This record gives sequence, C-alpha cells and structure tokens, in this order.
Amino acid sequence: METIGALIAFLLGFVLTLSIREKMLQMIVNSGFTRPNFKGCAIPLSAGVIFFIVLAPASIPFILLGDNDIRGAILLYLFAAAGASLLGIMDDFWGARDISGLLGHFKALAGGKLTTGAVKALGGGLLALAVGAFLFPGQPWRILDSALIIALSTNMLNLFDLRPGRAGKMFILLYLALVPFFAGTVPAVPASIIFGSLLAFLPADIKARAMMGDAGSNTLGVVIGVTAAASLDGYYRVGFMTMLILIHVITEKYSLTRIIAANKVLHFLDMLGREKGPGR
Repeated sequence: METIGALIAFLLGFVLTLSIREKMLQMIVNSGFTRPNFKGCAIPLSAGVIFFIVLAPASIPFILLGDNDIRGAILLYLFAAAGASLLGIMDDFWGARDISGLLGHFKALAGGKLTTGAVKALGGGLLALAVGAFLFPGQPWRILDSALIIALSTNMLNLFDLRPGRAGKMFILLYLALVPFFAGTVPAVPASIIFGSLLAFLPADIKARAMMGDAGSNTLGVVIGVTAAASLDGYYRVGFMTMLILIHVITEKYSLTRIIAANKVLHFLDMLGREKGPGR
C-alpha cells in the first residue's frame, strides 16, 4: 500500500511544484529578494521554500485517508521541514557571508559574535533531537545517533548548494541510494513528495534562473536525514553516519568545488545540464 502511496505522493509533489514554480519565482522577484547569478542577472533567492509550501497541501490526502502510521510520518516530516525551512530562510535573509563552515560560526560565537550560521546549527541540532526522540522514544543512544544523522545531513546538503543544481543532484543520489531501505514503509510517502517537488523545481535551479538557498537545501537535507535515521540499521547506519562525518571533516579543510573539479566523474555529474560560465 505504501508503494502506491509513494507513487501518488511523487506525482502530487511534481505536479503541484510545476504548477506554481514560475508564479512563485516571479513573486520573489517582485519582492526584490534577488541576488546576481554568474551571468550578473538578478534571480530569486530562497526559492527552495517551495518544497515546504508543496509538502503541506500534498500531505493532506494522506492525513485524511491514511492510517495512523502514515499520519504520524507525514506530521513528523512537516515538523522537520518547517523548522529546517524557517532556519534556512533566516540565513538567506540575514546571513553574513564573511564566515563559513561550522567551526567558523562556532569560533565567532565563542568570541561573542552571534551569526545566523550558529543559530541555524544550534536550532537544527535541537530540531534533530526532537525528531530523533519522536522516532525512537525511550532509546537515548538511538535518539542521539538519529539526531547526528539528521543534523549532519541537513548541513551537508547546505554545503553542496554552492553551484546550480548541485544540492538537488546530491539529494537525488541519496534518495535513490536509500530507496531499498525505505521502499514499502511509511517514510516513502513524505520523502517522495519532496523528491517529486525537487524534480519539478530542478530545471530552474540548474539553469541558474533561481537559487534554492538555505530554505531549500536545509529542507532537502532534513528530509534525507529523517529518512535515513528512520530506515537504516546496523552497518548501513554506521556507514551512512561515517560518510557524513568524513564529508564534514574534509570540507572544513578543502574546497568541495575543487575536489569535484578534480574528479572526472564528479565533474561530469556536477556540470550535467548546467551552462558554463565564470566560476562555475
């Protein structure tokens, strides 16, 4: 039943996003919330808020018609996506660009300077703990490792959102890698809504007509994190967490863009669908 539900969820996410994408982008432009892309054209920022905007109405049929397990999963994902999107919008609006990396933001905090990056990290950590407590009530260690997976997944997608389409492609790869573990389970429904929404939004992102911003990358990351935390176990869970930690350690010391550019396969995937331009 969940497999059919996931297919319906995917279609709902895709169709709803496609139907409102251009109107939303124009609305953001009209508000003046834009930033120059690599061509120097002002394009809408924080456009990834569309993921949560679509998740909410697409969830309604499942909340009304689904069983308690589906309702619980949907409400958990709505809670997580709302929190992640809100923290991302805050960073998109008020974030300073002179400090980067988790260590950079915490060093600034230790020096008495509060940054949106630190607020996002602390808020995201608390959000992850709350979600972990819902997933595994009464299991302290499983709550903690779930929170770590969710928080690091959220930040990882944010790290990838430095070039058009990169964060979206990473989400697709992780979603497909996790399918064997969540197929036929209730997380498949909300995760598939976001997957469908992303596929409808991605062309605008890849062509640099819109920036998903932290509002989008945070939402994608938290959805992958919750799905992984709810679905993975044993060596697969440890392996996923190890991957997340390694990526964060590496990107604190080395440029992710340079690493991708130096690898032919990664560079090909990174450039797929993108237009070449300065610094891209």
